[in-house]
Amino acid sequence: MELDLVSRMLFPRPPATYNVDSFAGELLWVPRSLNPQTARPEDCIPLCLLQCPLATCFVVYFHSNFEDIGRCYRFCENVRNEVKAHVLIVEYPGYGICPGLQCDAQAAADCSRVVLRFVREVLRVPRLSTILVGRSIGTGIATLLAAEHRYAGLVLICPFLSIKDLVSQYIGPAAGLVAERFANKENIRRVQAPCLFVHGQDDKMVPSDHSQQLYEACESRKYLCLSPEMGHNSDLVANRSFFMEPMIEFLKHLGTTAFSLQVPSWAFDRQMCPQFVEHRPSLVGQSQLACWNVPVSCSPCGGGNTGCNGCQGCIAHGQHVTIEPSSRNTV
Repeated sequence: MELDLVSRMLFPRPPATYNVDSFAGELLWVPRSLNPQTARPEDCIPLCLLQCPLATCFVVYFHSNFEDIGRCYRFCENVRNEVKAHVLIVEYPGYGICPGLQCDAQAAADCSRVVLRFVREVLRVPRLSTILVGRSIGTGIATLLAAEHRYAGLVLICPFLSIKDLVSQYIGPAAGLVAERFANKENIRRVQAPCLFVHGQDDKMVPSDHSQQLYEACESRKYLCLSPEMGHNSDLVANRSFFMEPMIEFLKHLGTTAFSLQVPSWAFDRQMCPQFVEHRPSLVGQSQLACWNVPVSCSPCGGGNTGCNGCQGCIAHGQHVTIEPSSRNTV
């Protein structure tokens, strides 16, 4: 069934700005089941992890509706460097190289829940060391998830009261016909984490009074930063006063401590990306893929391992082997 016009406006799916070979050593593939042994490429979510050796917290970033991982990479890289945090960029279904057709609020939220499970269950980062950061449409996802569990902090950049409230500014009473999505004004009341609201008073798309009202509705520890010169799509890196300085000050009040991060090797397996399979057909339909998805007949470990260095090298360096028909296993 065709999605409604509002969903198409909320998630317009801009052209991808990266591919499976981008961000070497930082692009991850997370199965929705969190089980790499049974996962199919079309069920995996691309993420970008920017690690920081001296990190004291773990930031999960939910980007705006006209961004993808490539478009927000520079901003998140600066957050990593300035804030001294591990930063994980979440991709939405249909965005960038993430499998999926037209995205909607439910699909984006479900995808993001998987990501937070990955952070907690696989990376072993506790919720009280995790800070959710959302920008524009991403604030709806971040607030919804922060209302479901307690995290170390919630940071909202140019948030809106709700989609219905936002639409009503443009179409008036007809907004009553629009199904509600991302009711931040309701969800913020259930957020227990400390909150930082960042908004530009020159925002022509989402007026800053949305942040003001959310700030007033928030019942947890809260901070509000309004910048007179900041607009909805202002460069948050070019002017540190827009975001970096408030974020650094916010973190001082959280009392987070340094911790190490262990990322499983299977998360870097590029064969979990449908585009990798499409452009490397010699790896499709071959023998059983037992170690790092390397065919058993070509595997340095003979398929008897679950992550040997030799098989990892085949993936990490884009090496692939053509198997003669006579050597293929059949089931």
